[in-house]
Amino acid sequence: MKLGTKIQLYITVMSAVVVILINIFVYYSYQNFSLDAEMNQLEGRGINIMQELQNAEENDVDRRAVLQSHLLSDGFITLISETGEQELRISTSASYSESFEPYSTGQYTDVVTYGDIHFVMVSLPIIWENGEVYNLQVYENIEFIYDTFNILQWILIISTVIIIVVIYLLNRLITNIIIRPINKLIGKMKETENTSGYTMLEVNENDTKELKDLSESFNEMMLDLKKNDEHQQAFIMNASHELKTPITVIDSYSQMLKRFGKTREDILDESIHAISDEAKRMKYLTEQLLSFSKAAQARENFRPERLNIVHMAEEIKSRLEPVYKRNIHLRTLDSEIFVNADPDSLDQLLKIFMDNAYKYSSEDITIDIEKKDEAVMVSITDEGIGIPEEDLDKIFDRFYRVDKARARKTGGSGLGLSIADELAKVNGITLGVKSRVGSGTTFTLEFDGVKEWKDENR
Repeated sequence: MKLGTKIQLYITVMSAVVVILINIFVYYSYQNFSLDAEMNQLEGRGINIMQELQNAEENDVDRRAVLQSHLLSDGFITLISETGEQELRISTSASYSESFEPYSTGQYTDVVTYGDIHFVMVSLPIIWENGEVYNLQVYENIEFIYDTFNILQWILIISTVIIIVVIYLLNRLITNIIIRPINKLIGKMKETENTSGYTMLEVNENDTKELKDLSESFNEMMLDLKKNDEHQQAFIMNASHELKTPITVIDSYSQMLKRFGKTREDILDESIHAISDEAKRMKYLTEQLLSFSKAAQARENFRPERLNIVHMAEEIKSRLEPVYKRNIHLRTLDSEIFVNADPDSLDQLLKIFMDNAYKYSSEDITIDIEKKDEAVMVSITDEGIGIPEEDLDKIFDRFYRVDKARARKTGGSGLGLSIADELAKVNGITLGVKSRVGSGTTFTLEFDGVKEWKDENR
């Protein structure tokens, strides 16, 4: 179902419900008000009759004559004994039913129906000539009021239908006016499907805020797609370039082996070593590519835990010092500083920076851990060659290497820091870097919003 059709349907139905409820309220309010007014008026007449009957007794006047004189223009008066029998009845029409309400000593008013005729009635206790208590009931025909109710009912029904039709037509007009710029925007979006590039939508200042936001969101999405496409293209080109070099070397040495391998031992040894080195380089590169892919998909397996970052750093220090054959200094003021992170990805993240410090420095490595308010800062510092200032904002790009010649000697692929950036994003860690050429580099991991967890078992 189209959006415009839904809007028309919902608004029309809701408006119809509201109009019907209002008309029902008007109808029954008018009905109750009219009937109450008639009953109050009739009750007043009944009280006047009682007063006239009392005066008639004092002046020795025939009470029946008094009742006859107070007979309504259309109705009847009846007198009911304690036994429930009708002692007296005065009526303006012989066609009225002989029915009446049961004997009662209380005063009340009501609306009754005898046959097809509606009456309002008042019941009054009265002492008659013989000294007994009788029930005087006065009835008034209000059929004319119910005719008014029927007319009002039809007026409300017809007006409801007219109002609903008018609301539907106006709603359709207004909906078309609202939907028209949206359809126009959809048409522009579809036009971009037929273009080879990433076409931006022109943001019309006369559009509503929602349409402007939609256009701007579409443009941002197109920019993100363009950026992602460019990254993919660059990734493919860089990966191809990185793989092309070892493949070319392996192919060259294999050709040399075909020609001279059986006659010259020096070329044989050189070729074997070169092919072995390039094969290791290709293996390392493919492992890095696989690690990068796993890092990009790490959100699916993300399992954060409460971790003691100091204890984790001590374990990494004990594992890597024998491998690096270099001192790793761990500096912290507290033996227990907790963070929320995925243990596997955080371990990999720390080792990437440790490995980076090892490759580009021949001096000791320092790990500093400190807590600032609710944030935890982990810094890894080396005293190596450093990074030029103009390259600092590019080092997390895929395959980017500051010194390609030096990176080739150290076995770097340009993917390590990109993997670290992905792992940091998954764990909500902010990465920072400070470096000076010839003085070393410091990478900082900031865990934002970390709060101490309370151990209920303590």
